[in-house]
Amino acid sequence: MTEAATAHIAAGSAGQRVDFALQQACEEFLNREAEYLDDRRFAEWFELLDPAIDYSAPVRTGRENWDGTGISDTAFYLKEDHASIEMRVKRLRSRYAWSESPATRTRRMVSNIRVTPHGSDPARVAARSNLVVFCHRGDAAHPQILTAERFDEIRICGNATRLIRRTAILDATVLGLESLSIFL
Repeated sequence: MTEAATAHIAAGSAGQRVDFALQQACEEFLNREAEYLDDRRFAEWFELLDPAIDYSAPVRTGRENWDGTGISDTAFYLKEDHASIEMRVKRLRSRYAWSESPATRTRRMVSNIRVTPHGSDPARVAARSNLVVFCHRGDAAHPQILTAERFDEIRICGNATRLIRRTAILDATVLGLESLSIFL
């Protein structure tokens, strides 16, 4: 597991649960985020991100069990901040998103959402979730399927809920996509 994911787990109070209203708010946030991405409403999705966002998907490697976790600490499919995500969102809304022409049609399934407190701030939570993304390109008969476990840090404040950090650990070592041009 990467240092970021390990730190995320450590920051969340192991075994502690948040109250039902906070759990429900987190689940609603993650479901709304998936809807925005599947509907290609990237500008609305971008508004869900904290200005200090740290968004990454490290590379999984095929290592022997005794040789570490199999998750790279130095190589990433995605390693983004607010400015780089903003640039990607603008490009996706332009004529210059060559890797997304035609657009990838996606359907995200977010499940097994586990929410714990994050530090001493009662509005901050650590959320672990499982993700399945069905990616349909062009007229291909079958989708490419990506699965991952996500480690998120979320600030829940009514209508101003924001994603602060995401580490998505993909299950595959070979993704099977021409490019990883979608958000996880």
